[in-house]
Amino acid sequence: SINGVGNETADSILLYALGRQEFVADAYTRRIFSRVGMVSEDATYAEMKGFFEKSSPPDLYGEMHAWIVELAKAHCRKTPVCEGCPLRDVCDTGKQY
Repeated sequence: SINGVGNETADSILLYALGRQEFVADAYTRRIFSRVGMVSEDATYAEMKGFFEKSSPPDLYGEMHAWIVELAKAHCRKTPVCEGCPLRDVCDTGKQY
């Protein structure tokens, strides 16, 4: 434990700087996957990380996180831009637009 370094930052450093297979469960992850009903909005960091680590191969964690970031920046913003989103048909938020 390092003062001021939380789980998300630590996992990002481990994944991207040190090449360790740690899934980064950030705000983008929470937003996208709570909107499609895969995790609850109030899931803890450990719960979200555990869900993905149980259901995804470790060698894809970095690539998956990059996809999540891209999807969140393009479509799944705080104010969503659902037009053209590949998850629109399975997303509770997307179904409203």
